[in-house]
Amino acid sequence: MEFIYTLHSHFRWLVLLFAVVTVILYLHGWLSKRRFSKIDRTMGVIFVSTMDLQVLLGLINLIAIASATQELHAKQIEHVATMIAALVLVHVAAKWKSKPDTIRFKNTFFFYFVAIVLVFNGIVRLRGGLTW
Repeated sequence: MEFIYTLHSHFRWLVLLFAVVTVILYLHGWLSKRRFSKIDRTMGVIFVSTMDLQVLLGLINLIAIASATQELHAKQIEHVATMIAALVLVHVAAKWKSKPDTIRFKNTFFFYFVAIVLVFNGIVRLRGGLTW
């Protein structure tokens, strides 16, 4: 299970990279009033997919920790709750898929941005925070 823990720990940087790139791309799309393109869809899918995988790895890690120690700490539960809330936000953003491009960019940008804030908060709340 050490492998899952290490993978989950290091994969967060990839998630954050895709999150930031996607949010910047969507902000630019919204402010420039351009059409939603294939790269926009692709980056959204990559970001949401990496979030899905990260949460899955985290849940596997959590179950392994709980099984081994028979206990969970409040910070671990807060981390999980925060990350699941962020995951819900990025999935709910698909609600605007059929809306005009400007609305789609704007609304998705805000949901993704709040998700990034939650992810950052969830990472920092754990022991070690942003460090390796």
